[in-house]
Amino acid sequence: MASSRRNQSARPGAARLTASGHVAGRAGRSSPPGDEAAAGPLTGGDGGRARAETHGHAAGRGRRRLPPVRLAPREELAAAARVAPLLRAARDLSRWAGSTHQLTSSGGLAPDQAVAAAEALELAHREVEAAFRVAVATGMLARPGADSGPAGCGDVLAAGDAEEVLQAWDSALAAILTAEDLDGLATALYTVGGPVRMDGLFDAYAAAAGTRRSTRATDRTATDQAAADQAAADRGQEPDEAAALSYALETLADLAVVELGTDESPGGLTVALSPLGVWGIHRRLRAQGWHVPVLGSSGRNGAAGLLATLASCDAEDGEAEIGGWLAQREPAQAAAELIEAAASGSPGLRGAAFAVLDRIGVVAGPAVRAALAQPVLRAHAAVWLHEHGEEAELGPQDRTWLLVDLGAGLLEEADPRDVVAELLPELPADAQAEIVAGLWQVSHPGVTDLLTALSDYHPDPAVARAARKAAFKARSPAAGRGPIAPADGPVS
Repeated sequence: MASSRRNQSARPGAARLTASGHVAGRAGRSSPPGDEAAAGPLTGGDGGRARAETHGHAAGRGRRRLPPVRLAPREELAAAARVAPLLRAARDLSRWAGSTHQLTSSGGLAPDQAVAAAEALELAHREVEAAFRVAVATGMLARPGADSGPAGCGDVLAAGDAEEVLQAWDSALAAILTAEDLDGLATALYTVGGPVRMDGLFDAYAAAAGTRRSTRATDRTATDQAAADQAAADRGQEPDEAAALSYALETLADLAVVELGTDESPGGLTVALSPLGVWGIHRRLRAQGWHVPVLGSSGRNGAAGLLATLASCDAEDGEAEIGGWLAQREPAQAAAELIEAAASGSPGLRGAAFAVLDRIGVVAGPAVRAALAQPVLRAHAAVWLHEHGEEAELGPQDRTWLLVDLGAGLLEEADPRDVVAELLPELPADAQAEIVAGLWQVSHPGVTDLLTALSDYHPDPAVARAARKAAFKARSPAAGRGPIAPADGPVS
């Protein structure tokens, strides 16, 4: 990624980051759970306000963020659901069972009927089991005493509209994920946001399967566990995790949840969520309270929605989101929304908002000047105005507070080692130590975390020692922290 160091000499105190970059987390791309990709480099420098070069997280440090996704048109999704093999097998099973066979009193297929269904429909025994779960979950097949059945839902694939088909498919997805204990696997695929090598997926699945097995076996003796394993084998179930993963992926593929592929390495198999799978897992995660941003929807949301979406975007998608959002607003309105979002957001969101304001330009000037009156925005606004040719004072206390705010914003997502390597101005170690020694006085909620990172990862012993002492003072209630804070009044 390119770095921007313009106007450094005029703005001692922190790194400069550009609007087209990593405007929220500002230290490289976010790493989803299980992804070991390193955060990208930070832009260094000695300017007054940090922004980064590729879009990234604005979440709290350590909080997992889900990547933004593009949702396919609903008609396209419904078309894929109509031809999903497992949904069609459920329809065929409901017709077969409803016309000539009776369910047991518990609402299941008797063993002999399951065998007959497998033969009649040319399905494997486990496929019949999965199809039966889906048929019941979607209402294609009614259990004893239930009102719905084939007459009500069996023809939804042929005659239902897009919403009805998607509702049936969504019910089928819930039934399969619950019955096969695949919620975690599907969520992991969503989190990665792209194809996953089969060997890596197997490792994750095997670890999860081992955890589940240990939990279930906590109160079992070795004899009991062996008997349970033998019983599973007698039922035709393979205890080997590789076979279990293979069956799980086949089931998900039959429901059109995942797509199997290959990568460049010989024999390298991959698996990824299909567009239908992305839609289904997105729907489930949103219902569970996750923030699940959708690309292409930012224009309909306020500035907070835009910044939240940018939190996980790469540079190309982020530029498209910013352009679409700005195109639906007058520049002055956009600036006002961004200032409002910055005032109530995290340090990372503040940097993101002022980065997007760069795209608006001088028209945003009045809104930015008004932001000088807000303590948490004053320093950011002063630097922005200076960069756009207006007079705005940035005193020593403002610069020190801004340094902490920048560090806090970067630590929201970046590796602390990268933050420490690039945050401080390019000064001799003794000068850096002097700056760090006074940071405990800054009235900022992120100062302790920043000082801890500096004490842990700064390569110079004197600077690390100064950070350690300052962190101790910052944690001490008796230290009387608070003399250094952004000024309350406007700056002329």
